[in-house]
Order: sequence, then structure tokens, then C-alpha cells
Amino acid sequence: MTRSRCARRERPQPFAVSGVITLLFLASVYVWTSVLSPEGRIAAVTSIGVRDHCASGWVVPDAGDAPIPMAGRPSGSVLGSGGTVTVTVRGLTGGAIVLDQPVVEVVSRRTALPGVFLPVPCDPAPVSGVLTVDLDEPTAVLGPDGAPADFPYRVTGTAPDRFVIRPVSTTDDVEWRLRVPWRSGVGAGELVVDDDGTPLRTTATSAARPFCVEQPDSARWVSCGIG
Repeated sequence: MTRSRCARRERPQPFAVSGVITLLFLASVYVWTSVLSPEGRIAAVTSIGVRDHCASGWVVPDAGDAPIPMAGRPSGSVLGSGGTVTVTVRGLTGGAIVLDQPVVEVVSRRTALPGVFLPVPCDPAPVSGVLTVDLDEPTAVLGPDGAPADFPYRVTGTAPDRFVIRPVSTTDDVEWRLRVPWRSGVGAGELVVDDDGTPLRTTATSAARPFCVEQPDSARWVSCGIG
């Protein structure tokens, strides 16, 4: 069984598992949560953010035109369409574990969140090899450009593997989870990827008024009529 050519495979920072995940450092990511499979054979860390991509950002409540510092994830924000959900998975027993095609579970759907859209600065080298989830589809599929990804995928030993997922929606504010079936020589189960026990959330940015990145320092978001 071969590794997926579609998955984004990066050199992950090490993390330790002792009943629960105790440590993970990911540069430029503002939220991270962890989950351990009930069977105790595979674990995952989920990070939510915007990395190396200028087509996304955050939607926050509209509090007027006061500048907003660009320091970590803004308070009260929801990830905008095109952001990234990075899932780092690791086997816990040393044996090979096979991940089957993940299932995207849409928990709720509302119209796009109003407020203010805070775009992230563009990076000249955007992330490649990203798996897309089109949340506007009646049945969302995880894969490149909406096509199914190349699963099954083998996680070997206890070395972490990383998948970068880009959820997109043009119209809605969507809560969703990723359910990842897994199997090994001694068992099988399901790993549920979410935001620390609550659904992941992605909103279209069409109902939010845009702010701009302040130039030249890129240290704040400002009203586009200011600066």
C-alpha cells in the first residue's frame, strides 16, 4: 500500500503521548487541539489557522473601524473559507496503521457569518499538496479539487504524518467534523477530528465587510478607508 501523493507531508515537530497528547509546536498556527482514539492506538492533533495563503483570514464581530492588532488569532473569530485545518496523526503502538477515506460530517449549516473579514498577508510561496473540502456540496468529499483523495494511507510506526486540509464555502457558515476510519493488524476504529470536542467551523466571507492589512508594517488590520 502506497502513501497518498495528494497529502501534504511536512517534517512535523515531535509530540509525546502519555494517555493524552502533551506537547505539539506548530509555527504560525493559533489554535490546536488533540484527540486520542478510544482504543488507544492512534492519536491526532488538529490545528486551525491560516498559513502561507492570502485568500483567507478570519471573520470577527463588527465593532466599528478601530484597528485590530495582528497578533495571533483575533478574539471571537471564525475561520474564513480557504483557511487551513492541519491534522497531525501518529500511531501509538509502533505497528503500521491504515487510514481509510475520511468522511466529512456536516453538523450544521447557516447563512454566511456577518461581521468584519480580516485577510491574512499574502505569502509568495503558498502551501502545496492541500486536500480541499467543498462544504457547499450536499456530500462533501476530502481530496484535491473536490476529487477523492488517494486513500487508504499507511501511517508507519510512531512517526507523525501531517495532512493540510482547506475547507471552503462560498455561501454558508458550516460546522463540521472529520471522521477517519483506521485499521491495524490488531484492531480497527474511528478517529474523530474536531475542535477540542466541538465541531470545526468555517464561514464564507461574503457577508462580512473587508478590512485591509495596514501597510507597510502589516502589524494591524485597519478599515480599508484608513492608512
